[in-house]
Amino acid sequence: MKKPTTRNFREKKASLHERLKRQGNMLLAFSGGKDSFFLLQAALKALGTANVLAYFVHTPFTGEAARERVAYFQNKSPFTLREIHIDLFKDVHIHQNSRKRCFLCKKYMFTALKKEAKRFGIAMVADGSTVSDLSENRPGRLALEKLDIASPLQDAGLSGPEIAAELKKQGIKDYYLTSSTCLATRFPYDLTLNAGQIDAIGRVEYDLLKWGIYPLRVRYMVDGVRIETTEANFHKIIARNNDLLALCQIHDFKFVTLDLGGIKSGSWDEPPAVAVPTPD
Repeated sequence: MKKPTTRNFREKKASLHERLKRQGNMLLAFSGGKDSFFLLQAALKALGTANVLAYFVHTPFTGEAARERVAYFQNKSPFTLREIHIDLFKDVHIHQNSRKRCFLCKKYMFTALKKEAKRFGIAMVADGSTVSDLSENRPGRLALEKLDIASPLQDAGLSGPEIAAELKKQGIKDYYLTSSTCLATRFPYDLTLNAGQIDAIGRVEYDLLKWGIYPLRVRYMVDGVRIETTEANFHKIIARNNDLLALCQIHDFKFVTLDLGGIKSGSWDEPPAVAVPTPD
């Protein structure tokens, strides 16, 4: 049963290689995630370093963990990385964390990247989306479609788990094979965002990651945080409860809770799955 799967993955990689070669050159939005790193490797192999531009977009929602991921992958496979800064807070809908936030964020980011591509005479701007992303709620996909942003991994039929398995063979550590999302997703919709709270949430999350607690999301609550992680990590949280409380208090979070439901994608997107029974 293993051989067909292996062949299938090889066919997808071959398809990706041919698609990239036909393109000739490419500008890649490099997020510091495993998928965009895998795409970058494939692009450099197919097109050569002179024909691939990798860009990291720095926004108010970029935390230390994302920057550290970028540095890790650069050390693993050195490449030139350009960077641009975008102040997303200029848009009131983003500042207020409306449900348009993800769409608008992607629109600003990739509009800027398309301008960079035009400056260098590059037709294709690509991101690291895979077929796995199609099953998740990702409002930003609409912005990518409107801007005609390419998703070569998705077009080749490659999934997140396939890419993680391939990178694991290359010696990429497990933590860097987990997904990472922007820090705005740690806050409920329609709560006005500010740089201080975003930075505080990011720092708490980054310290927990350094303690070996991942996958992980630290969600904002009024005066506190809610920690989402897998059940296997619960004992690590409890074992360091005093350290965690002290860490959160440094950042003015008075309360710390552990979400017994575990880690969830899109915590603010859906209502509770189970209705609370009303008393008779």
